[in-house]
Amino acid sequence: MANDRAAVGRRPRLIDVAQAAEVSVATVSRVLDDHPAITPETKARVVAIARELGYPLREGGRDKNQSRARKPKRSGSICAVMPVALPSGSRLANSFELNLLGGIGAAMRDHGLDFSISSQAPYDDASLTRFMASHPYDGIIFLGQSQFHSGLNRMAQGNRPFVVWGVETPDQLYCSVGSNNAEGGWQATSHLVKLGRKRIAFIGQAAPITTAQTRQAQLSERLSGFRSALAGVGLPADLTMPRPAPSGMQAGMEAVQALLDQQVAFDAIVASSDLVAVGAMRALHERGRRVPEDVAIVGYDDSEAARLAHPQLTTIRQDTILAGHLLVSKLLRLMAGYQVRSERLPTELVVRESCGALSAEGRTAPQAANKAINP
Repeated sequence: MANDRAAVGRRPRLIDVAQAAEVSVATVSRVLDDHPAITPETKARVVAIARELGYPLREGGRDKNQSRARKPKRSGSICAVMPVALPSGSRLANSFELNLLGGIGAAMRDHGLDFSISSQAPYDDASLTRFMASHPYDGIIFLGQSQFHSGLNRMAQGNRPFVVWGVETPDQLYCSVGSNNAEGGWQATSHLVKLGRKRIAFIGQAAPITTAQTRQAQLSERLSGFRSALAGVGLPADLTMPRPAPSGMQAGMEAVQALLDQQVAFDAIVASSDLVAVGAMRALHERGRRVPEDVAIVGYDDSEAARLAHPQLTTIRQDTILAGHLLVSKLLRLMAGYQVRSERLPTELVVRESCGALSAEGRTAPQAANKAINP
């Protein structure tokens, strides 16, 4: 199996090692950290497969998107930095970010470590410099990057180990972990196309980030996957409605209200998050439109909101437990002086009621395509 994977020619990831060795990502992480709970036999097998695949195990040269090797850190204070604070009275983070924080916490628990949480997030390069000067943690996990991407690139050339949850950019020098958002957008849109939907809209919450330093973001990558799926079957991809709203639900409601007020014909929606999708469903209900009969909807994140929505929401799942393990494992390896590489996680389509009735097997039951809404 390892030889087959090595022959593919792309850079190996931690998840590749786990699949080739037929163990969990957490087990590979423990092997690379020389955890005493792993048997010598398992350690030897995983290390051999990692070497065969070319996964970096020792200090060495540096290449693009590969963090430079550092001297080991003896202390172990770690901080997770939450996104830029929202207005007073708002929650610390949205539901996905809280789930991701839970995944990080689970990984830290497995390693027998504690960590701190900071909501005093940097918002540009200058505030990043001040933050690093006033927070002497030995390792940092940033949940977000677009406002201070260049500052993170400069930090990657220093001795402060850190990893980032976010996208991967061509000029990136630091390690980031994130889902394959383009794949997720493509999966959501392709599913709607297979159901016979012809006029599909993309809606999302456009974050009011005026200092963003990179064009790449999770929203833009999901939109790219949406457009690619429609282009592949010759359908128009002109209905894109990201809204700079204060919340995901508000963004979803405003986007749908705008589509209906403008009398735009549409029969399906790809939402950039579950909360955006729930807001869209609420607006459709208020205007007398049925889900999924009139408009089929796919969300993103597989949060609690997706399961509690009525009808239950079809969505794209991001594995926050795996994400947490990867972020923590890569940070600990950086702190131990090893190299790490950026990694993209696969996404999964979870089919529920908002795209049609479910069969007894839990899959979408065949149904005729509906005509696009034209108020």
